[in-house]
Amino acid sequence: MSQNTRSAGSEWDRYLAPDEQILWQGRPAPGISWRGGEMGTVLLGGFILAFLAFFFLDVWLSSDDSPVVEDDFSPWGILVWLVLAVVLALSGPLGMRMVRRGTWYTLTDRRAIIAHWPTVFGITVYRGLDSYPVSDVEIIRSDLRGFDTVNFAWLSQRQTFDEGWRRVPLNGRAGTTGAERIRNHRVGFERITGAERLAELCRAVQAASRSPDPGGA
Repeated sequence: MSQNTRSAGSEWDRYLAPDEQILWQGRPAPGISWRGGEMGTVLLGGFILAFLAFFFLDVWLSSDDSPVVEDDFSPWGILVWLVLAVVLALSGPLGMRMVRRGTWYTLTDRRAIIAHWPTVFGITVYRGLDSYPVSDVEIIRSDLRGFDTVNFAWLSQRQTFDEGWRRVPLNGRAGTTGAERIRNHRVGFERITGAERLAELCRAVQAASRSPDPGGA
């Protein structure tokens, strides 16, 4: 964990108020976690691999030099499914690792900022810069040893930077039906060390800003 103040000419100048100070900056640990949201693809890929294993076993047990089985059996088709299963299984962990390696966290004396700038082979996938008022601080213990999450806001409070800060509706776009609305959830700095100290800083910012109740959209 690092703690500092903004220096003159900092690259953060365009995103902050003239007298706004940076209190802390950090990045999430990129390691794989069962709570990280990437394991869905691993389970799906594992299911496909298990199905292929049972299929191979069934073909092998029922072959008995049967010409029908030999004519119907397509090793290339099985190979395609095998590759697909492996790629699918790895897509979640590798994708989330890419996102985390391209994520930066900043806490100022007025807000919390999360910057996303993931790259693949040096090519930027996308850029995003979101800020939240610090209004509801909570420490969530991680299943990664030494790393925790400090939640500080709700998604419904998000602002994004587009030549200036603007509020982002929770439904994502105009005309979205209730069933398609994005679910409100907690937001925080994930997979960081020194969670207790960071939570103290967040509570100090919360006390200074006197933010309203975060539960509304």
